[in-house]
Order: sequence, then C-alpha cells, then structure tokens
Amino acid sequence: MNDLGEKIINALQLHYSNAKLEATNNLIKLIKRNAFGFRNFENFKKRIFIALNIKKERTKFVLSRA
Repeated sequence: MNDLGEKIINALQLHYSNAKLEATNNLIKLIKRNAFGFRNFENFKKRIFIALNIKKERTKFVLSRA
C-alpha cells in the first residue's frame, strides 16, 4: 500500500483532526495582519490571549505591606 493510502486509512480510523490548531493559527495570522499598530510584542501577545480566551495563571505569592 502506498503512503497516501495509509494516511487515508489512518484518518478514517483514528478520528483525530488538526482543525482546532489550524483555526488557532489562522486567527493569529489574522491578528498579525491587523496588528501593525501595536507598539510592542507584549500588546500583540495580549491581543492573541484575549481572542483565544486564554487566562494567565495566577501566582500563589502574596505581597505583604509590612
């Protein structure tokens, strides 16, 4: 069996898809095209996190006022 046939059989048997990853990459590319006005990379990264609804992990450290 040729390589293409194996790929087709795997696609039908395994039920895995990279559609979510492709959609994420497409969204990042779209933001990048529209992001020429961002002043720095941090703002660009924040915009991606907002669009993908990614929340930053909170730290467990507490700052004291002493």
